[in-house]
Amino acid sequence: MDNSRTLVAFFSRKGENYLVGSIKEGNGEILAKEAASMLSAPVYEIASEKGYPEDYEECSKAAKAERDSNERPSLRFPLPDSSGLESLILVYPNWWGDLPMPVYTFLDGINTDGLMVYPVCTHEGNGLGMTDRCLSGVYPKARIMPGIAIRGTSVQENRADAVAKLRDYLEKAGFTL
Repeated sequence: MDNSRTLVAFFSRKGENYLVGSIKEGNGEILAKEAASMLSAPVYEIASEKGYPEDYEECSKAAKAERDSNERPSLRFPLPDSSGLESLILVYPNWWGDLPMPVYTFLDGINTDGLMVYPVCTHEGNGLGMTDRCLSGVYPKARIMPGIAIRGTSVQENRADAVAKLRDYLEKAGFTL
């Protein structure tokens, strides 16, 4: 596979984490940077303009409210050029069984027709949830590839194991590492 037509995009959150306390670098950010390094691919941070509370419970409430209203929050950074893009490594947490709403804002703003999307989901027990089905349902012209779910606690507490799982996933997907 030609890595030169690949983008790694991630949504991640610092602050109070469900199981490991306060974190300085989000699970998705760690995995996205590792994937970008392995693939020599550019990386794009998907970040909401308004951000999220540092408190886990407050963040969870805000995320649920966005999901329930199908909100598409404004993004903090201009969208990357997606012309010529063939593959997208999409890294995100499982929020309420779905993708965080800024991820939808990002995907709405790029050309997903024919794009091969590789979901990399962090979680604390619900795996991919319904995120792969949500992607297929909202972006039927994209090619949603089988995804991988990696526990956030393993990213924070056993990074080598989490990175090994990511590497194995990317290799099996046909990327040149």
